[in-house]
Amino acid sequence: MGIVLAATVVAGCAPDPAPAAQQAAPSPSAVDSAAAVAWMNGFCGAVKDFIEGNNKMPSASGETVEAIKKSTSDQLGHYAAILAKTADGLGALPAAPVPAGDAAKQEFLAKYTSARDKTVKAKADLDAAGKNDTAAQGRAVDGLISAQKDTHGALDPVAAILGVPELKTAAATAERCRP
Repeated sequence: MGIVLAATVVAGCAPDPAPAAQQAAPSPSAVDSAAAVAWMNGFCGAVKDFIEGNNKMPSASGETVEAIKKSTSDQLGHYAAILAKTADGLGALPAAPVPAGDAAKQEFLAKYTSARDKTVKAKADLDAAGKNDTAAQGRAVDGLISAQKDTHGALDPVAAILGVPELKTAAATAERCRP
């Protein structure tokens, strides 16, 4: 048996290569660096747009319960819009050049989608409440705080890929990943 195996190896015959699904992840040099930079630019860009939009959040104000309700509704509407834009931007990203990028994208997308859904619900509930329903105001604020907690862990896209050399290198040159 050993002679047959040795003869097969010497003759240059080898078993069929493993199917693509069983092959190892591409080596850093095998990943298209331009594609990795473009992907990181999109990933960082979606999050950066959220941060910039969040920094433009209207302030809560008002002298009456009705005015405060409207102000809070406006805040929730603004927050829902920037969350939706971020979720859409992340969802529109093509497949990442390495599987770890897709995992980071899915993690961020889940957080932003959850926050958007909570914000939309809080706004709808507040808007449907009676004009002097102060409890609805408290629930809306709680909904906003809960949504903000969801996004808190998804504000640094570069940190999410630091263990992925191909994407870490791409992030270093991706314009939208710069502070």
